[in-house]
Amino acid sequence: MGNLIPRPFTPEEQAVAQAKRLLKVQQMQAQTKDYKKDWLDAEWWVSLASERGIRLSPWYVPATAANLKSWARRLRRTPFSGHYGCSPAGLIRRNPKTPLRAFVGQMLEP
Repeated sequence: MGNLIPRPFTPEEQAVAQAKRLLKVQQMQAQTKDYKKDWLDAEWWVSLASERGIRLSPWYVPATAANLKSWARRLRRTPFSGHYGCSPAGLIRRNPKTPLRAFVGQMLEP
């Protein structure tokens, strides 16, 4: 097989990929336009994340059960239902206008 060197993307391929990324961001921003984004603890969450070498997601990223479970594992939280009293889907149902960033910020709190 040897050493296969991947060919670089063409300018056209780069433009198409960039357009797809931009469309995805715009769709998420539209989907989460009514989400709460003015949290009093927002700056504290950034400092807690920075101390752990973590980058928080942008405010427009919606929470899903899968990404909440993933973050809870990554942050070594107790089993989700034991810590929050419900499943990730239940937590999202109870807090429908809360972005992923706020949930993760709260998980970072001591």
